[in-house]
Amino acid sequence: MPASKESALAKKLIVETRAYYCLECGKCTARCPISRVDSTFSPGLNVARALRGFDWEIKRDGGIWACMVCEICSSACPSNVDYPRFILGLRAEALRSGREKTHLSELEQLFLEGETDKDSGIYRQIKAVKTAIKGQDGGVVTSLLVEGMKIGFFDSAIVVYRQNGFQAEAVIAENASDIAMAKGSKYQLVSVAEKLVEAVKEKGKKRIAVVGLPCQVLGIREIQKAMPEVEIFVIGLFCLENFVYRLLRQRVGELLKVDMDTAEKVNMSKGNFIVTNEGKQVSCKVSELQEAVRTGCSFCTDFTSRLADISVGSVGSPDGYSTVITRSRKGEELFRLLTDLKETSADRDEIDRLASWKERKGFEKLKQEFSSLLG
Repeated sequence: MPASKESALAKKLIVETRAYYCLECGKCTARCPISRVDSTFSPGLNVARALRGFDWEIKRDGGIWACMVCEICSSACPSNVDYPRFILGLRAEALRSGREKTHLSELEQLFLEGETDKDSGIYRQIKAVKTAIKGQDGGVVTSLLVEGMKIGFFDSAIVVYRQNGFQAEAVIAENASDIAMAKGSKYQLVSVAEKLVEAVKEKGKKRIAVVGLPCQVLGIREIQKAMPEVEIFVIGLFCLENFVYRLLRQRVGELLKVDMDTAEKVNMSKGNFIVTNEGKQVSCKVSELQEAVRTGCSFCTDFTSRLADISVGSVGSPDGYSTVITRSRKGEELFRLLTDLKETSADRDEIDRLASWKERKGFEKLKQEFSSLLG
């Protein structure tokens, strides 16, 4: 194959991300949640193909968009290869070359049904609601899971618990009591996709609800494609960014003089990061916590979890309410189970503004970060 600009980019990425140190030991593939159910996807395989001059082929298929940039592969790598950055570099080239990002629209067509908004994606209805359950904002996610479990829509749910202080951990909840323990936002990325695969492969679950962030929802849909026999209800959360807990705890301690490990609750509202401790609230600007933000978040382009059956977040709703976007028929069926609701209209303009801003920001960051490699 003759040399090309694309293979030249791959060579630069290979050096920058230490990809040439790949031992092809398979540890990255063994840990990758998508690879465990889809043999055509593999962090190591993508690197191997690029080393052989086939990076153009990687960009043509869905591989560069299927990656969740969750960093599980890198943490398992004995050679410290930065697989997520390698994929991000290929995404930057794909965008610069004018290739349309068709992977997202293909998944939308496969799993969702409704009208299309250019900023917030496919939707059937958008409302601001509040339930009787005390949870984060309107308690909607907890209510959806409890009612869905009660009616038999699913027999388990992948949720996130607070463990060891305020650190987060994904667990398999199998009853309402388990679900109740997951109330509240943690603002950390944990491997819900990995726990989903465990629920199917090791526990034999066939009807599962999963709560995840936009990057995780993308991976969950990839897993669902590879396991059509499993019924998965996807509840996605709005997300601008999340944090590395160790760095967040350190920064919050410096700014607010509180220990995150003993905090009763954390939440973000109108650009503020709010910590409740011993019944008292202290806050700082979210912008003051940037050094604790996960690196991959700056490249993310999805705010509203566009691929979820139901998306939930506080943006666009009054205090104490949650914005709910239903995006599929089964998402709508699940939402209808919530009968004890207070409803009001959601601010569509606010939702679209942030969704559009995050998409532009993510694309621009990709281009800027890899400009020296793209030439």
